[in-house]
Amino acid sequence: LINDDKEDETCLRKYRKRCMQDMHQKLSFGPKYGYLSELQSGEQFLETIEKERKTTTIIVHIYEDGVKGCDLLNSSLACLAAEYCMVRFCKIKASNTGAEDRFSSDVLPTLLVYRGGE
Repeated sequence: LINDDKEDETCLRKYRKRCMQDMHQKLSFGPKYGYLSELQSGEQFLETIEKERKTTTIIVHIYEDGVKGCDLLNSSLACLAAEYCMVRFCKIKASNTGAEDRFSSDVLPTLLVYRGGE
């Protein structure tokens, strides 16, 4: 009986390990990023939002050099990007968006979150 109990326990451990591996694999699908990327233009911004997988969350920081809080937020997002590699973190200068009149320094820093193009 003791050997049967040990065999049962060994089988249960193997089964649990396999279940955990399967669950981890299911949760780890999709692209991995791990960094804060700089978008160079409004076109690149739109392309990033529209062409990304629908299941990927995209966080975009609209900033401008010399505006209070923008540098600090960029640093924080770089740290978060390393921690949450399944989320795409981007930044773009307001002057490069093509809509700089909408992003004056009094509304910066601005953080936009997208998923599935919306």
